[in-house]
Amino acid sequence: MNNNLKKLNKKLEEKEIDFFLISTTDEFLNEYVPARNMRLKWLINFSGSNGIALISRKEKYFFTDGRYILQAKKEINKEFKIFDLALIDFFTFARDKIKKKTILVDFRIFKIDFMKKLFRVAESNSNKIIHDKNNIIDRIWLNRPAEIIKNFFFLDKRIVGQNIYEKQRTLFKINDNDIIIITSPESVCWFLNIRGFDLPHTPIVFSRAIISRAEIKLFIDKEKVPEESFDIENLKIFQLKNFEEQIIRLPKNKRIFMDNMSSFYYYDFLVKRNFKPVIGTDPCKIIKSQKNNSEIRWSRKAHLYDGVSLVKFFYWLDNEDFNIKVTEFYVSKKLENYRKEIKSFFSTSFPTISAVGANGSIIHYNPKKRSNRLEKGKLYLCDSGGQYYGGTTDVTRTIFLGDSKPNKEFISNYTKVLLGHISISMMKFPEGTKGHQIDSIARYYLWQDGMDYNHGTGHGVGSFLGVHEGPQSISKRFNNFVLKEGMILSNEPGFYKRKKYGIRIENLVLVKKSRLKGFLEFETLTLFPYEHRLIDKSLLSDSHKKWINSYHERVYYRLSNFLSKHLRDWLKKKVKRI
Repeated sequence: MNNNLKKLNKKLEEKEIDFFLISTTDEFLNEYVPARNMRLKWLINFSGSNGIALISRKEKYFFTDGRYILQAKKEINKEFKIFDLALIDFFTFARDKIKKKTILVDFRIFKIDFMKKLFRVAESNSNKIIHDKNNIIDRIWLNRPAEIIKNFFFLDKRIVGQNIYEKQRTLFKINDNDIIIITSPESVCWFLNIRGFDLPHTPIVFSRAIISRAEIKLFIDKEKVPEESFDIENLKIFQLKNFEEQIIRLPKNKRIFMDNMSSFYYYDFLVKRNFKPVIGTDPCKIIKSQKNNSEIRWSRKAHLYDGVSLVKFFYWLDNEDFNIKVTEFYVSKKLENYRKEIKSFFSTSFPTISAVGANGSIIHYNPKKRSNRLEKGKLYLCDSGGQYYGGTTDVTRTIFLGDSKPNKEFISNYTKVLLGHISISMMKFPEGTKGHQIDSIARYYLWQDGMDYNHGTGHGVGSFLGVHEGPQSISKRFNNFVLKEGMILSNEPGFYKRKKYGIRIENLVLVKKSRLKGFLEFETLTLFPYEHRLIDKSLLSDSHKKWINSYHERVYYRLSNFLSKHLRDWLKKKVKRI
């Protein structure tokens, strides 16, 4: 047992607590959290972005999704029993295993629905749920990283397409409540057309807001407010710590709306003070999921910049001799440096997944400084993205290293993944279609040979915001939100052979109107070719070949004017017709 767990156990014993419940997220419920809020990582060494630990002095359980199972087994102490959330429901597990116990949990770091279910289990099993008011981890975590204090900044209307007043009017067109409480920093930043530096890969500033038709109240660390403050009528700025105080002052005769993905703490805070909040989907999330014309234009620019960076990177990699310095970590930084050459580059959009050979089978592998060397004859999977002023990118390519011929298994399985990827890219679907209704199309060719992948096919992507953005998705999991014009999603089927290799191919796609009345289709935004040497041409239909050739022509046409001659010549070989 590590020292941090020992510290926790001592505190639990002092307080006569049976179990402690903690997740990877923090009080803002973002997917990614700043270093100072990586409490679960500090406690058990898990570095993924989705995990829940249920810990007692004797029993230790960890729950995550399929992306992180192998990673969890590598990183977490062997005392923990690890469960795949796709195979076992956390609440069913708790109902069967945890009875007549006290459970300490910080209500701020779990969503409303999660905590409601936990209370129902507790009631049926005679468990007692105790709110961890001061967060026990924060009290035992010595040398906790400091918070970054840096001014946020404003985005020009030509990038965002709408000013705050226009967004405010739209907000209340789709939500007829009197007051909207926004607890998501991404939603606040989108609404106010601001971005910040509070997370390493997502350009947000930690904030909350209370919005009515007459006024906007922003809650933020005032040290982060720039000198050229808002010139916005009816906007009031408060310290973040005053959020609860202002909630109390809300009139009880008004209809108050709260996002169902909000922290349970704020829901509980309202209910205990006799408010009756209306719970539903944050209207900011609904509106921002459909990009306007300005956001789409800047997204296309971001993908153009990204494509140039990818050509430079893969050209460099193609000419490497894979000496001792060429490790997974080293090449991930090389790619980041090529992106940094673009003036509008802001940051990476998530930690780069740079994986060779067996590490490619770890779906969200994140290389450390002392990582594996790239070797000829192996597959290399690179999943990366950039935040550019105006757009967010996310792209995965799997290539074969060296000049020898790839083996038949690599070629066969890469082609099956590619066929699923292209099938999504080519498809037309009726308006009203939901993501889960088309997910199986990406898996069809893998399923024919009893193969599958343990993650979704597509997630929503923000506009210079979160690389993973809802409510839209393409996944086996039921999702009640339809795919609509202007949405940007990933298209990323894969295949992973445990401890051997991984294959994933990912582009971002834009939902747009089809020429067929009442139908929609996808426009591919990402600009980089596929790996010719890994494609079994005999498995491709004429329509598949036509689509690949057309896509490759567009890649060359869009990128060639921004490349030097040797890069153009290299790219021309990569986009040769099939």
